[in-house]
Amino acid sequence: MISDPADLAAALDGDDDLAGLRGRVAAYLREYGRRETVSPLLISQPTLGESRDIVLGLVLSLAGEAEPAATARSEAARAALLRHPLLRLTGASKAVGRWIDAAREGVAFREDTHFYFTAVLPPLRRSLLEIGARLRGVGVLDDPSEVFQLVWEEVTAIRDPEGLGPEEVQGLRDAVARRSARRAELRGVPMIDTRQIFGHTAKGAIASGTPAGAGTVTGVARIVTGSDEFDRLGEGEILVCPYTNPTWTPLFARASAVVVDTGSMASHAAIVAREYGLPAIMGTGNGTATIRDGQLVTANGSLGVVTSGDGHA
Repeated sequence: MISDPADLAAALDGDDDLAGLRGRVAAYLREYGRRETVSPLLISQPTLGESRDIVLGLVLSLAGEAEPAATARSEAARAALLRHPLLRLTGASKAVGRWIDAAREGVAFREDTHFYFTAVLPPLRRSLLEIGARLRGVGVLDDPSEVFQLVWEEVTAIRDPEGLGPEEVQGLRDAVARRSARRAELRGVPMIDTRQIFGHTAKGAIASGTPAGAGTVTGVARIVTGSDEFDRLGEGEILVCPYTNPTWTPLFARASAVVVDTGSMASHAAIVAREYGLPAIMGTGNGTATIRDGQLVTANGSLGVVTSGDGHA
């Protein structure tokens, strides 16, 4: 049984029996390949269309899944809220129902604007990588992707790559080498200390944050730090991650709860978790560091705390 995205990619390309799946993956990438893998503001990072293995990882993660019951769970949560005695006694159920529907429409509009905003990413990346290829051709770069180590003023000052003198070529090469080394040195160092922003862990908890999706689940915690690890999430496991964006959305059909280092009740992860009816905890600050991968934990989305699933602190 295939369990690795690279193996599925090889099978997809070499097995005519998988022609149907190959066509569906290609169609998906044509439609949604504009999506970012990290951030729509970072053009240095590949888009989903350039990262077929990420999509294949999602395919493997969701293989054999029944149709997600997200709508049913969401409607059940909505109905439970509207049955609250305070709403029934005050006659506010209809008004609250309208507010919920309006909020859903607002979220859909926000996601639509995000989707169309990312339409610029593929052509912009192709243009910059073409510039990188031309600079590689004259010895400025060793790889086209190194163009992202140059600043805009340096790139636009080059009118004719063929006309660059030896000193100019060396100056640009030195800048690329210097910045590459600096970025490598800082890789893994967070730009901000999320613990200072999102506060301290509640007493007796492994991690704590903002309640963003009601409910309590005990299960295996799976640390997923990026899109290249999507296939690691098992069915019914608790997704623990530093952030999410729309590319992560399919994982919510597989997770039983969501715990995120950053974000608020209005963040992408919180909104999607509520639509799927999942317990969710946002803004833990350091959940990916304090929760061990594979650890049995209890995620209480109503209180915003994660505790040990075996009852030990």
